[in-house]
Amino acid sequence: MLKSRSIWSIVFIISGLLCFGLNWIIEDYSELIVFIGAIFISLGAIFSFIAILKKEKGSMKFVSLVSFFIILFLITWFEPFQVLRIVTWLKNIV
Repeated sequence: MLKSRSIWSIVFIISGLLCFGLNWIIEDYSELIVFIGAIFISLGAIFSFIAILKKEKGSMKFVSLVSFFIILFLITWFEPFQVLRIVTWLKNIV
């Protein structure tokens, strides 16, 4: 049976994908939606690492971790300016 950290990692990965998909669907670029999507995907990876360290049963934690790297690769491959916009936006906030 899946533990809560494995489930949360999948929930955050899917939420991040939905945010990036929403940004792709709308006509205007929304930095906030992309930023929230990046945070969700990062939280999914963090929860996956925690699940691996706690030695939870099941393979869902590995699926979430692999999904994290595949999603980041696809985002930087197809839309490299997304990453640049997020970094620039973070730099302007701080």
